[in-house]
Parts: sequence; structure tokens; C-alpha cells
Amino acid sequence: MNKKIFIMHNTCMKRIIFYSILIFIFSCFIGFFYSRIWKTNNDELSKQMNNVNELNIVTETFSNEEKISFNSTFAIKKYYDECGHVEVNYSELPTELINLSKTEVEQLYSDWNVEEFSSNNVILSQEEDSICNEHYVVKLSDNNVDIYHLEQDGEEKLYKTTNVIKEYLTQEDINNLENGIYVYGKENINSVIEDFE
Repeated sequence: MNKKIFIMHNTCMKRIIFYSILIFIFSCFIGFFYSRIWKTNNDELSKQMNNVNELNIVTETFSNEEKISFNSTFAIKKYYDECGHVEVNYSELPTELINLSKTEVEQLYSDWNVEEFSSNNVILSQEEDSICNEHYVVKLSDNNVDIYHLEQDGEEKLYKTTNVIKEYLTQEDINNLENGIYVYGKENINSVIEDFE
């Protein structure tokens, strides 16, 4: 019986060794196969990277001039000669300006002065022979105090009628309002009107 166990044990060991060798050979074959695929892909990737690097070298030699990037800040600045005020409006960068040089922007906006130019910031400026849009006149008309907007051509246009009535005003206030009280900025109108309430 010991001999039978020994033979069974011996046969079992032979099978284990046989399957171990078979698994080892199969693993080597799979490893060799995948290494060939990986090396082929790496060679192709390496060739593609070399092509990209060559293209970058070529484009870099031609791009010495600074250009506007897509995430640059953009502003329009207006100088008003008659009142001396400056108005700056920031807005989204127009798509036609992306990747343009300063010279190209100057050609595209020939009526404007390129005041600041970098890849991150563009400011176009222009002088206006008028007043800005922030001028108002507070006047007495009939029995109410009215607010007029001064147009760029100098004309007064009714902006708002207030609830302030002439009969509650002092003679000095009436005289001032008949001549007109000039106010700069919408935010300052309320403080002038509050003085009469």
C-alpha cells in the first residue's frame, strides 16, 4: 500500500512539475508577445513626438512677435475732451483678436490707439470731442424738481421727475435750481435730491 501511495504521489508530482513548466513557458510567450507590441507602440509614439517637436521648433522661430491669447482681458478706454473724464469698459475679448500681433490689431482698429498690448491684456483708447454720458442737471420745472441728462451734443433730455415740490423749498434752493445744479454720475443724483427733501 505504501508503494501505491508512493506511485500516486510520484505521478501527482510529475503532473505538478509538468503544469508548472507549461505555465512558465506560456507566461514567457505572453510576456515576449506583449513586449513586442509595447515596443512597436513606443517606436510609433516616439516618431510622432519627434514630428511634433520639429513642428514646434519651426513655429517658434516664426513667432517672435507677442500675440494675444484667448483668455486676455480686453478694455475700451475713451477720453472726453470737453469734460476731461475717462471711461473704461471691460468686455469679452472679440474672437477676431485672438492670436493677433500688435501691428495686426492696429491695422484692424485703425481709428483706435493701442494703449496697452501684451499676450494677457489689450486696451484700445480713443479721444472724443464731447462730454461723457455721466452728466446730469437738476432743475426746477413748473412745480417739481426734474433731473435732466446732458446729451453729448449739449442738449438736456428729461431723465426723471422727482416728488420734490417747489412750495417746500427755500428761496435759495429755488434760485439754485432755476440756474440748474450740475451733477456728475448717477450715484451722486440721490444725494443732491436728498438735500431738498
